[in-house]
Amino acid sequence: MASAALKVPLVSKFGFGVGDLAFNLIWQGTALFLMYFYTDVLGISAGVAGLIYLVSMIWDAVTDPVMATLADRTETRIGKYRPYILFGALPLALAYPLAFSSSPITTIPVEAWALLTHLMLRTAYTVVGVPFSSLQARLTDDAQERTVLAGFRMVGAASGGLTVVFLTPVLLGVFGPEQESLAFISAASIAGGIVLIALLYCGLVMREPERPRQVQTGSFMDDLKSVIPMFIANPPLIRVFAIIVTSSVCLAMFGKNTIYFFKYELERPDLTLWALVTPAAMLLLCVPFWVWLAGRRSKRDALLLGGSIGLIGYLVFFCFAHISVAFAFAAIVLIGIGGSALPVMFWSMLPDTVEYGELKSGRRSEAKIFGFATFAQKAAIGLNALILGLLLDGVGFTPNVDQTEFALLGIRSVMALVPAAGACLILVLALGYRLDRLEHARLVEELRRS
Repeated sequence: MASAALKVPLVSKFGFGVGDLAFNLIWQGTALFLMYFYTDVLGISAGVAGLIYLVSMIWDAVTDPVMATLADRTETRIGKYRPYILFGALPLALAYPLAFSSSPITTIPVEAWALLTHLMLRTAYTVVGVPFSSLQARLTDDAQERTVLAGFRMVGAASGGLTVVFLTPVLLGVFGPEQESLAFISAASIAGGIVLIALLYCGLVMREPERPRQVQTGSFMDDLKSVIPMFIANPPLIRVFAIIVTSSVCLAMFGKNTIYFFKYELERPDLTLWALVTPAAMLLLCVPFWVWLAGRRSKRDALLLGGSIGLIGYLVFFCFAHISVAFAFAAIVLIGIGGSALPVMFWSMLPDTVEYGELKSGRRSEAKIFGFATFAQKAAIGLNALILGLLLDGVGFTPNVDQTEFALLGIRSVMALVPAAGACLILVLALGYRLDRLEHARLVEELRRS
């Protein structure tokens, strides 16, 4: 039986936002800088760097469902999910700077060290990230309250993103091109310290509401095997899942290529900081608008509007960004405004699919659903890196030399046209999303009566 609609205390909303600040320090740091660190600092070829992400994606396919199943079966006196946040904070904080380090043993190939530290970071992120995300569905079953929670989460995400995009380029400037390796590990170490403090604070102030305990009738393996059938029986989840995969594979191309574009195309690496800051700033500024629009209209309508604005931005970037800095930043602002709708709506849509699945299966599977989402993001980012590495090799990209005209056009095409295609697909997927506030309220009411 579902519980009555819950209002989330302000301290929990704030703690949830602080938690996502920690995760986005790592998420944005790896998304924006790790590929560059592999190619331009460690000297790994773009194709091999992409393969490192592919192996990590396969690893996530194992660890994410296992972690989700374990979290769903956990019951402690401080909650289902909080123990993982509190006790996993330190390993995650240590794993992040390790990913931006060079091998301390000269006999270990640099590629092997990069793979090992990448897998360590992915594993630590899974152990903490799946339970953290699952809290959003556990804290309340009210659709609009979840949108507000997603708003707090995105404010935290934007703050984390702004922190890392300021911190890393600033230290790169301080240390200079000859000491890029030291700059990256210094930035990652500072970020790791912030991650530790933020996650401990989040775990201490969050309070999971009392819910009826589920009786575990099957073994762990039986529970793990139920993940795929649970997913197939939940069409809204499939649609939201497809949106986040498309976003992570296609739209993430823009951020990953920003550092390459400003270094090689515009020859203004000094502007990379502001190019990275702008989308995060737009997210911070636009979150209240998207939360308001979703409440006034619907989550789908907010996503459709944001996707359309973002699509225009990508096309403007491809056509005009190479002409001048002004055109480049005008397009980045449009992309930032439109793109800010996607994470807010995704993280408010996803928990609504929990009740849909509960009604269909009779079992509440918060962690499995959010585990799917976490795996979708990380797997898609891995696929994104693999594709990006192959495309960069394909257009003749060579680190730290002047690029050919064909290579520059290739970088800009990957940076703008691939995300534009992804934005079109997201718009099509969003058009078919029917789990609005009224339909969700009907599902919750039906669960209460059952």
